[in-house]
Amino acid sequence: MTVIKRGYADSRYGQLHYRIAQGALSAQGPALLCLHQTPSNGRDWLPVMEPLAQGRTVIAVDTPGYGMSDVPPEPARIEDFGEVMASLMDDLAAQGIIAPGAFDVMGFHTGSLIATELARSLPKRVRRVVVFGVAAFPAELREAKLEELLSAFPPPGKDLSHVEKLWSIIGELSDPRIPYEERHVNMAEYLRLGSRMPWGYISVYRYDFLGAMAQVRQPVLVFNPEDDLWDVTLETAHHYRGGRRIDMPGVKHGVIQLERDRVVAEVNAFLA
Repeated sequence: MTVIKRGYADSRYGQLHYRIAQGALSAQGPALLCLHQTPSNGRDWLPVMEPLAQGRTVIAVDTPGYGMSDVPPEPARIEDFGEVMASLMDDLAAQGIIAPGAFDVMGFHTGSLIATELARSLPKRVRRVVVFGVAAFPAELREAKLEELLSAFPPPGKDLSHVEKLWSIIGELSDPRIPYEERHVNMAEYLRLGSRMPWGYISVYRYDFLGAMAQVRQPVLVFNPEDDLWDVTLETAHHYRGGRRIDMPGVKHGVIQLERDRVVAEVNAFLA
């Protein structure tokens, strides 16, 4: 039975928290780095970590400022997150926890941008890329979305309107099959972040995702669940020159949990 353990590594922003799962060491392929959405953390990947770790090491890291990772002094760039993740993989290899050399990367929403930046900037290190949802907007739309952030995520106040707003967003985006107790647990994680909860979105909307996608030469598997990025992923996934898109109609946020077996089978086949 694969055991999921936790660890910390140093980064330019302080400590970086990660979960790690390793199968049999006798048949280890390239490590798989998993990057979560905003405003969540590496816990999102728990449903698939153990089955994907049969034949590889799987690392699910908390992006700086989220989960149990230390906080940057201000919203970081996607490029900065990419450098932090590359350093993490270097550190793990230096400690003998993973094999040195190339690794694979998998991202969800914000994590898809970081995964793409890693592939673009480190073409000899990143072997294959898996993404869930492609928030690839033109510059003018990214500027508009930045302006909308304050109204979408109001700062904490005494009347708790920000809590009601967040609960409404969770209800709108979550797949109806996700239990309410799990939604409450997720909301508690998000509320713990305070006013910096939307910092990851600032990072997203400041990044030229469309330009970065066109620079990726590695094979890319694009999962497209029917969530808030369904339409833009349909329109832009072709910017990955080596991309293949899998549309998943009828499933919203919660796809990693709800479609676990399909996700694991597709990812294993692609990485093999």
